[in-house]
Amino acid sequence: MLLRIKYSKTPAGRFLSHLDLLRSMERAFRRAHLPLAFSEGFNPHPRISYGSALAVGVTSDGEYLDVMLREKVSPEELKKRLEEAMPPALKVLEFKEINPGGDSLTALINMARYRVRAPLLQPFEPRELEPLISRVMAKTCFYVNRQGKKGIRQVDIREGIYELRGYIEENILVLEMVVKTGSQGNVRPEEVVAMLEKEGPVSLAQGLQIHREGLFVSDGDTIKSPMEL
Repeated sequence: MLLRIKYSKTPAGRFLSHLDLLRSMERAFRRAHLPLAFSEGFNPHPRISYGSALAVGVTSDGEYLDVMLREKVSPEELKKRLEEAMPPALKVLEFKEINPGGDSLTALINMARYRVRAPLLQPFEPRELEPLISRVMAKTCFYVNRQGKKGIRQVDIREGIYELRGYIEENILVLEMVVKTGSQGNVRPEEVVAMLEKEGPVSLAQGLQIHREGLFVSDGDTIKSPMEL
């Protein structure tokens, strides 16, 4: 039985690293006494695959994983076991059985929606925000530095920014963005914020609050969540 699970990373789990999240989820499955299927070989491990990794400090309403079970468990029993076993940092929102043999979540997911709250260092007129965003979105390229195995390299992220909107709320700049993510490349929300700051004249303080609202599969004009596949 291959199970696809949608879950959230709550404020209580904000500072979990990706590795910590994997460990917490596996422990929760064991507490729930799920009949986990294991890989073969010298060092067997549960057959669990995850969507795009979530950075430390980022919360989310829409993360996904696929887990293989040795035997079927009824939806009612699954719901009961998972709700009892999950730590405060994680919450199961939805699950369904899917057919084995399809593409992995990493291969499927290619789009993410974020909401970012950035404290303003200096007052900024709301009427200036829309023209600023328009100038940023009119750019044909924007290079950022990324640290890789072979050192620092420059990456053009502009084509991976699909949507960008914003408003100001009590001296906080709130940005809503849809960006590229997944195995074919990704755009980080803090890099989009850096674009705005560079274009100016907005000045932001430290302490971004980043929330991932969801992960999606985009195929041309069709956008679906992994649960709709």
